[in-house]
Amino acid sequence: MATFQVPWTDGQMSLNVPDQNIAAVVASPDLPRLGEPLELVKRAIEKPIGGPPLKEAVKPTDRVAFLITDTMDTLMGPPHNIGPYLLDELNAAGVADGQITVVHAAGMHGHGRAVQKLGEGWLHRVRYLEHHPHKAEDLAFVGTTSMGTPVWVNKAVAEADYVFGVGGCSPSLFGWHGGAGIILPGASGRDTIRHNHTYILMNRPISGWGPDNPQREDVQNAGDLAGFNMKIDFTANTVFAGYHRAEWPTAVKYCQEHTMTPVEPADIYIMGVGGSPNLGCLYMKIETAEQVIRENGIVILVCSAHEQPDVSDWSEARALQQTVDSTNAWMENTGTLNIRGDAGELDLLARFRLMQLPLPRLAQILTRREGEPRSTCMSWSHRRAIERGRTFIVTEMAEAQAYSYGFAYVTRSFDDALQKASQEVGRDARIIVNAPLSGTPLPPQNRVSPRTDAETEV
Repeated sequence: MATFQVPWTDGQMSLNVPDQNIAAVVASPDLPRLGEPLELVKRAIEKPIGGPPLKEAVKPTDRVAFLITDTMDTLMGPPHNIGPYLLDELNAAGVADGQITVVHAAGMHGHGRAVQKLGEGWLHRVRYLEHHPHKAEDLAFVGTTSMGTPVWVNKAVAEADYVFGVGGCSPSLFGWHGGAGIILPGASGRDTIRHNHTYILMNRPISGWGPDNPQREDVQNAGDLAGFNMKIDFTANTVFAGYHRAEWPTAVKYCQEHTMTPVEPADIYIMGVGGSPNLGCLYMKIETAEQVIRENGIVILVCSAHEQPDVSDWSEARALQQTVDSTNAWMENTGTLNIRGDAGELDLLARFRLMQLPLPRLAQILTRREGEPRSTCMSWSHRRAIERGRTFIVTEMAEAQAYSYGFAYVTRSFDDALQKASQEVGRDARIIVNAPLSGTPLPPQNRVSPRTDAETEV
């Protein structure tokens, strides 16, 4: 018998799993350090994938848009100074600072303290702006994707002769961050983002899904319509750069091979979140869980949720309006201030209330774009995964409250949950264990093909 310890409200909870049933144990790898961030960027842009180096790609007369995501903005200034280094590279190619616009491209996340995170000593060299997807006067229409998404992007991007950006590649709720994601949602208009986000209703756009993801194809189409030339993505312990349709799948493949645990579909997946006070911990994790079990398999979620808020007094209308209000508050954040700091907590409460709605109603909400898709997508995605993955929960939540979120079985005992699951799927069940929750499992359908997508798409 193998024993896995997860944190709990009174110390530790022991999860005892028969050795003979364990097919895989998911864990986070300890990756070697390959260099300082600036050193990694220098290597990547010297030999970009699918395009020429930065200094060869730009012309002295070019107007350049330099985009930065809100996840990598802290690397731009001291001590790493990636921002000024990239400006110097452009200068060396004959592009003057006055021809460069730096865009903080945070989609609908807002720009709280962006200037401080970007760092002192270099933004004064260029025009700096923060992208506001809700301001029509700042946007330009550049066309419609093959998926039918109308694309509005920041005017500084649309009017530039050369567009490049710095961000990161990692799993997201819709598949993977990175690549042209800095264009959509990063530098796109609100209506474009809303349209694109509703593709979560399809089966393919789900956390960690790389190949054949229609939402990602929509993002790549938007990148091309916006004239996106080069992406620099921090990925695991390295950096890739190049044309986004070539660079992004390469980065995804690297991340899968070096940070995830390959698994075959199992009968039971044990997800040991442990002492998390509420179900906010499900983000991307429950979607991953649903993907690693066979048809009619069972996910056992071990999550205390001892402070799961009671939102039974919230009306559906109040929850939907709160998703809009919170998103508006985030988008009002500026480069020096974080305003209305309760927006995140209130949005979480709204999402919890929406998660209690049946899937047909949640699908209707997304189809009609009621509320804000940035938030309603999460409620739909979590509820769908909980139900389709037949999720048992070991929790300290009240039983009725837990069942309201769509869990198939609620108990306070892990042994009870495992026994019931084994009775349903068979005593010889193949079990994947991720407890305490650390790494990310990689099922076959999510893997980037051994052939590089870069070779087929460029």
